[in-house]
Amino acid sequence: MSLGVHPFSFIGLAARGIVQVFLLAVPLYYLLKFLRRTRGYRVLWGLLGVFAVGYAATDFLELEELGWILEHVTVLVPLTLIVVFQPELRRIFADIGGGSSGSEAAETSRNVAQELRKAVMALADAKCGALVAIERAEKIDAYVNGACHLGAPVVAELVETIFYPGTALHDGGLVVSRGLVAMAGCIFPLGALGEQRHLSFGTRHRAAIGLTEKTDAVVFIVSEESGMVSVAWRGELVRGLGPESLGAALDAALAPAGEGGGRESDRFERVFAKLKEDA
Repeated sequence: MSLGVHPFSFIGLAARGIVQVFLLAVPLYYLLKFLRRTRGYRVLWGLLGVFAVGYAATDFLELEELGWILEHVTVLVPLTLIVVFQPELRRIFADIGGGSSGSEAAETSRNVAQELRKAVMALADAKCGALVAIERAEKIDAYVNGACHLGAPVVAELVETIFYPGTALHDGGLVVSRGLVAMAGCIFPLGALGEQRHLSFGTRHRAAIGLTEKTDAVVFIVSEESGMVSVAWRGELVRGLGPESLGAALDAALAPAGEGGGRESDRFERVFAKLKEDA
């Protein structure tokens, strides 16, 4: 009597193994790809680094007490990660539950860009000060104070009305998130005046720099003194945008992830670099 195993059983085991690896690896890959665009990604790598060094030191130096502590603390790591990435996880499940198709998202972003371009240029012509922040991969709620939550469609006339002198919300910033006017009357953190070139900036420009130093938001500013349009990103400021350059910056800032051959940050980075060259 043969005790050999039928070759088809090995094929079945291999197939199940491949399927399990695929089902685990693909979601993990896209989750890490999404988290790479967030500040919490650095926290994740920091935690992994701390535990790797701790376990290595425990094994090499035979530190039993440290090993006991690490074993018990490790149990809390999943809960810690849920707390750290709570905004990102909420955004992922929201996209899964009600996300629009790629073509619909692209059309929406183009419409929003057109409305914002029209509003910003009208405000610039009238020399009405304005501060418009485009929320992107990173949530900016933690850096916004005194906000009035709206959740209104992005319409040029609404944006112009919000910043019209004398209205209740005209002195603060406006936040566009997920294709809507999410908040208005916002107070953003002021950027530091460490560089000599920042000394001549007004409060709006400093607020734009401050918000972009802490998040990946793109902020557009209209000067009430000169009507000049500027854009801030990653703590840098480019001044003197015209209608075409403003439109290009808005299109790139609002582009859905993946459009244009890469993540939205990649596309805007190229546009921002071109604006700096032309300035």
